[in-house]
Amino acid sequence: MVSGRSEMDVELGEDVLTEILARLPYRSLARFQCVSTSWRRIISSDYLRRRLTLITSGVLYHGGGGGGDGARRPYTYACAPDGGRGGVAEAGDMGFFPCHDASTIIDGCNGLLLYYASRPAAFHVVNPTTRRWAALPAPRARTLLSVLAFDPSASPRYRVVCFTGWLPRGATIEVFDSERGAWRGHEVDFGLDTDAMTATMHYSGGALHVLAYSGHVVRVDLDTMACAVTALPAPVSCRARAGHCRGRLRFASSDGARLRIWELQDAGAGEWALKREIGVGDVAPGGSSQAITFLFMAFHPKREVVYLWSPWKLLAFDMVERRVEEEWAFGSEKEGAHLIQIWLFPFSRHLANALA
Repeated sequence: MVSGRSEMDVELGEDVLTEILARLPYRSLARFQCVSTSWRRIISSDYLRRRLTLITSGVLYHGGGGGGDGARRPYTYACAPDGGRGGVAEAGDMGFFPCHDASTIIDGCNGLLLYYASRPAAFHVVNPTTRRWAALPAPRARTLLSVLAFDPSASPRYRVVCFTGWLPRGATIEVFDSERGAWRGHEVDFGLDTDAMTATMHYSGGALHVLAYSGHVVRVDLDTMACAVTALPAPVSCRARAGHCRGRLRFASSDGARLRIWELQDAGAGEWALKREIGVGDVAPGGSSQAITFLFMAFHPKREVVYLWSPWKLLAFDMVERRVEEEWAFGSEKEGAHLIQIWLFPFSRHLANALA
């Protein structure tokens, strides 16, 4: 090592080294940050991050029995985009996490997974990319619903939000903040009757966005706990989802045969614009609409691409070209698997340093 640079840096040069690093697995990039200060700087740079494909991960629940006790077994999958070739999505190896078989995945966000074990009650946050995990202290109250919040583009900080009780128009919650290492209690006022709130949530920009019947989205700021209500352009159903693309909130509503996507133009005025419509014929040209179904799963954060679940495949659909650009099959041996959530996020030093 000479002046913070390794001998390999001198021999290869930064341009060549960047080209090599851009082709490495994400797990290797996380490890190679420790080689030297110059490697850490290159791996942390915006230039390299733009060269890397987004990481796609998902949590699936086996639809069948799964075990001798008849319980449903959780699986974690890594479905990395591979330049349009698609392929078979393989189960991620979670054997490094010792509590995997004794606990259940209850949520995930941008590369981190939230596990919960009931006996004894315990939360764990796991980073499959770096194969590290953290055990959280037990919250003070019984948990009714838990959500993980993590933005790898901002910092390695993550939060776990536990709803512990319901109020007529709000809830009591406890929030674990990794920066403080402790839980803190709060009360929030949703601005709507609690009975209208759903469990369909999306985290972005430091806030939870919660869908509510019959047609609203509630933004809960996790720093101030202030809530803001915005009317949606269509009723909320079990197929509805919220997400962000290019920094704007979007709302997807589907009847199983047609998907409509709106974008929020003015949050203060509650103005939405219909951006796209997708039908079964677009996803499977020439196919029988009675034989094909698809569910909306996620927005691409930068491109006009949406991710759809059509048993037993995950599809990346280009809304401009109106074609499926990538697909990942989950294999006949996993028939009955149910994809409940996916996340698309860039590799960053914050993801590598989360749970360090």
